[in-house]
Amino acid sequence: MGRFDGKSIIVTGSSSGIGQAALIAFAKEGASVVVHGTNSERIEKTRQLLKEASISEDRILVVQGEIQKEETLQNLVSKTLEKFGKIDVLVNNAGISNASGCDPTSIENFDQVMAVNLRAPFRLIELSLPHLKKTKGNIINVSSVAAHMTPMNSPVMTVYCASKAALDRMTQVQALQFAPFGIRVNNINPGPFTTNISARNNLQMDPAHREIGEKIVTKITPLGRSADPKELNEIFLLLADSDKGSFITGACWVIDGGMSVYATNPADLKF
Repeated sequence: MGRFDGKSIIVTGSSSGIGQAALIAFAKEGASVVVHGTNSERIEKTRQLLKEASISEDRILVVQGEIQKEETLQNLVSKTLEKFGKIDVLVNNAGISNASGCDPTSIENFDQVMAVNLRAPFRLIELSLPHLKKTKGNIINVSSVAAHMTPMNSPVMTVYCASKAALDRMTQVQALQFAPFGIRVNNINPGPFTTNISARNNLQMDPAHREIGEKIVTKITPLGRSADPKELNEIFLLLADSDKGSFITGACWVIDGGMSVYATNPADLKF
């Protein structure tokens, strides 16, 4: 028997990266899962990975669409209820660092990043709440270490960091708000993980800049590396588990290899 036998779990942005790894982990533990993404090829790849893990089609639902659109949010809830009959866990993982084709310092970028990273989770929680009350389910929001620190001096960081800091506070306040209904709300704040968020948001770098970026991550992360998304799976499983995680709510779990506590070595400074 799996830890999540009979549970119905929505994971937004689950066609790749952290969301995909968590989704497959939940499915392997018995959950019926909702795959969400915008890219058909990545969605199909995720479906194939689920099948390779011996997850039957009756435990897989695919909802495709941009998370900031009301139709997508409505479909995530209604189609989940139609196929699985309930919602036990909602994982708000979908996010962007900047809007495709936008100047990161523009109000257009601000509006789009906030729509994806903050408004969409708020709205999806609003739509899911009546059903989570019935199951005494729980919510996991995926934020970022950027809510607590600025990983790199870049114009992209302004709105991205602001959106993730706001998501942290929303998590904490809603944990208080929803506790009387038996609903727990928690946050995971990843640091440097190997995902395709850069590719998804038009932040591809040429090999030279990519190498510099990797060196920066190595330098400012005490453990000296980026992590594989699967290294977050046990955190997701714990927070979603109504038994083992029953006393955890309003928490922001920073999993960053020490990035948020990095400090410059005086020996490296040149004056």
